[in-house]
Amino acid sequence: MSRRKKILIILFLTIVVLLFFLPTIIKGYIIKNSKELVGRQVAIEKLKYNYFTSTIKVYDFQMFEQNDKDIFTSFDTLIINLEPYKLISNTKALEQFYLQGLMVRTVMKDSTFNFDDLIAYHNTPKDSVSTENEETFKYMLSNLELKDANFFFDNQDINHITHIEDFSFFIPFIGWDQEEKSNADLKFNFKNGGYLESKLNIDPVSGDYDSDITINNLNLEPFYEYAAQYAEINTLRGNLNSKIKIVGNTNEAVKSIVSGHVDVHHFSMTDNQDKEFLKANRVDCSLKKIDYTNSSYELDSLNVYQPYVYFEMDSITNNFFQIFKIDQTEEPTPQGYQITEADSTSTINEDSNLYYAINNINIEEGVMDYSDNLTGERFDYHLSKIKMDSDGFSSNAEWVNMYSDMLLNERGTLNAKLGFNPLDYNNLKLDLVIENFLLSDINIYSQYYTGHSILVGDFYYYSSSVITNGNIESENNLLVKNVEVKNNKNGLFSLPLKFALFILKDKNGDVNLEIPVRGNLNDPEISIGKIVWTTFKRKITGAATNPVNSLAMLVDVDPKDYQELVFNYRDTIPSEEQFLKLDKLLEIESKKEGLKIELEHYVDKDLQKEAIALDQLGNMFYQETQKDYIKDEKDFAKYLKEKTQTDSLDIKKAVKQLLAPSTIDSLSIIINKKLLENTSNYLQTKNPETHISVFQSDGKEPDNKGSQSKFKIKFDMLNEEMTNEN
Repeated sequence: MSRRKKILIILFLTIVVLLFFLPTIIKGYIIKNSKELVGRQVAIEKLKYNYFTSTIKVYDFQMFEQNDKDIFTSFDTLIINLEPYKLISNTKALEQFYLQGLMVRTVMKDSTFNFDDLIAYHNTPKDSVSTENEETFKYMLSNLELKDANFFFDNQDINHITHIEDFSFFIPFIGWDQEEKSNADLKFNFKNGGYLESKLNIDPVSGDYDSDITINNLNLEPFYEYAAQYAEINTLRGNLNSKIKIVGNTNEAVKSIVSGHVDVHHFSMTDNQDKEFLKANRVDCSLKKIDYTNSSYELDSLNVYQPYVYFEMDSITNNFFQIFKIDQTEEPTPQGYQITEADSTSTINEDSNLYYAINNINIEEGVMDYSDNLTGERFDYHLSKIKMDSDGFSSNAEWVNMYSDMLLNERGTLNAKLGFNPLDYNNLKLDLVIENFLLSDINIYSQYYTGHSILVGDFYYYSSSVITNGNIESENNLLVKNVEVKNNKNGLFSLPLKFALFILKDKNGDVNLEIPVRGNLNDPEISIGKIVWTTFKRKITGAATNPVNSLAMLVDVDPKDYQELVFNYRDTIPSEEQFLKLDKLLEIESKKEGLKIELEHYVDKDLQKEAIALDQLGNMFYQETQKDYIKDEKDFAKYLKEKTQTDSLDIKKAVKQLLAPSTIDSLSIIINKKLLENTSNYLQTKNPETHISVFQSDGKEPDNKGSQSKFKIKFDMLNEEMTNEN
């Protein structure tokens, strides 16, 4: 063997041995100098290279934290299959990239991350090298696969770790050309089904690009941990589908335009008690144009099918505020500074170019369960078949109309039309119609606010409300059919509701109330609920305390004439005018079945006795002089002086000297008795079945003091026994 061949063989064997041990040498070098090379200490179990296939394999890689103890990231297997021969045609090709068992642990504390040092290390300025003549390359990346990856995010500020478990994807091919328009397509499957697919077309010269991103059947459950940071929930479920198109330029990516379609199926969320509070069978959203740079957000349509909401309220907050951690407390306005409505509106119009629009909103077959304990008792109400729609809604629209229909507790119906100015919610119009509503559904509220439980009754409510600059003018018509109530004196207002409704009923047994509402909604002291209940209270109280106002309308008379019947102290029989009034009372009684009418007699007996005594002295004066004491006051005074043999006139002394007190007392009793008898007899004669009662008041009643002889007319309800007798 020639010497030359020996040298070549030795050289070849040396190269083979060197190549054989080169991966081990490189591995040792990397481990020893890793802090200088990558900024952290690393460990590698095995490093292999196949010179024939240009395949690199790395096993059991670890990168440590700054303390050189804890693991920051690691992986089990990395396989990179290169195609170096394609460099001849300025193409950087990767036949395979396989990464299995990747683990990344990210830690955040006080807004700093455990990789900040790596970012700082790799951002250290290097010696600049001229790249003016750098050649352009094409990229061909094939068979990119990530398998069984685990990502941990440790938020030490809230002591919570988010874990994305067993994340995998496979991208068949990505192509890239630095000079010609190129495509970069990828697709990978989700662990729990579904996939993500992306198609990117880009012009590397101009930077123009368009991208289509498709997400199919993405399970939302893995995102529960993220949502749980912002909401007190136990579960998040649903499947997301989307087709998004992004058009823009890489040089100004923030100006990209987004459009497409997003829908979520079988969406649901449960609270910490595992109760569903928000769900929908399907939510469809068509994105017409999202332009972030110009603050323009336009949805072509938003459709929600079979949504469900559970809303629970107490005197302090509601379940949605609690679940989503919304603090209702507001920062106090600095002293001496006041924000007016006009100021805030002006600021919005001048400083904000925000544009938003939803061209069509539609809700179908919605259900809502409402619950509260505002009265101290649990109140539950069920709304179903909720339908809402609007033809258009935008921030620059001068007026928007929305329509709604729903079923109330499986029986009543609600129809509403809401019109408003999107730029100024202090101007709106609401028309509302409620029919066949069961009053028994709100017994808890009726009992709490009025002191009565409404047993039965059908409620019809018609309302038209206009709000102008925060001032509300609302016309409300309430029609109640076949209403019945029972007493309960523990109500907040303790209203005499039973009697009031009895008075307000018409001949058909219906109650028809007109309740106007007025108020300034900008006043924090103004509450619509308080206004309505106060107005309702005023109506009911007025009907109960002044029932004559309603009853007088039955016979077309002035209610002022039917509050009392006034007589002279000596009258024992009503006058013709008073008989006519008694006839009207009988007519009212006949038209208001179950009405109780009382004529209670009041009189100041001392004043009455003085009047009787004076009349008796006048009769004596007439018998002796044939003169009227009222017309001849001087002669009457002279007469009394002569009879009493005094120089001064004192009627009381004259009575004591000339008349016996027992006589005056007897006359007073007889006069009052006769008046009551004659009045009662007249009523019985006109209607033998009348329940109008005539009686004398208790002499100790304060209303007798200084009173003329009169009947106070009182209205009430007959008890059931008396009503049944008829």
